[in-house]
Amino acid sequence: MTASRPGPLDYSLPAMARRKTQRLGRPPASSAADTRDRIISVACGLFSTMGYGVTTNRNVADQAGVTTSALYYYFDSKLAMYMAVYEELQKKVNERFAQATAGIDTFDASIRAVLQASAAMNEEDPSIAAFQGAARTDRLRHPELMAAIPNPPGEGASLVPGLVALGIETGEIDPARTEQLTAVLRTLFVGLVDGVSNNLEDQRNAIDGIMALLDGDLIRRPVRRKNKAG
Repeated sequence: MTASRPGPLDYSLPAMARRKTQRLGRPPASSAADTRDRIISVACGLFSTMGYGVTTNRNVADQAGVTTSALYYYFDSKLAMYMAVYEELQKKVNERFAQATAGIDTFDASIRAVLQASAAMNEEDPSIAAFQGAARTDRLRHPELMAAIPNPPGEGASLVPGLVALGIETGEIDPARTEQLTAVLRTLFVGLVDGVSNNLEDQRNAIDGIMALLDGDLIRRPVRRKNKAG
């Protein structure tokens, strides 16, 4: 049975926050952090499905159960709210990859650990890949996002240089192939986000295929056919 990404209402809010909420004004200090987290969660879902241009502060406020004036207590602009979502997700991804590769001292083992961590993250929270995919498009459409986000999301900009450097250090990678490998890894990560992240079975097949390619088992040498006599 094929697993697919939940619809926008499934991940625009955590399960507990999807219950009908009373619209809130300016919160007491004790609930400010929870309210901010709820706003970021809602904004993530809306930016992922509707895009940066279409999503409004009122959309976010309505789904988060706060007034628009209360929303400005946390974020003074839509761009500030978008960047809060972006930075929160980047932090989660970077921390997860750092945990996955901790103590690993080879390129081969590191890339395998990162791939497995990517699959696990997408199973646990598909909104991360959904936002990254949407952000890649929105960044090209809106100059303010292009200025705020220097590297396209989902390409592993903070991860790839370290992986390549490790491979060169261990002798697994020829330094002369640095640019080629960097391009391959960026393409790989973008493909996992844009191509298969919305279908867990496709994602699993893609990752298993990459593992087989690393093992040298995915592609076999062609069988030479004998020429027929006469």
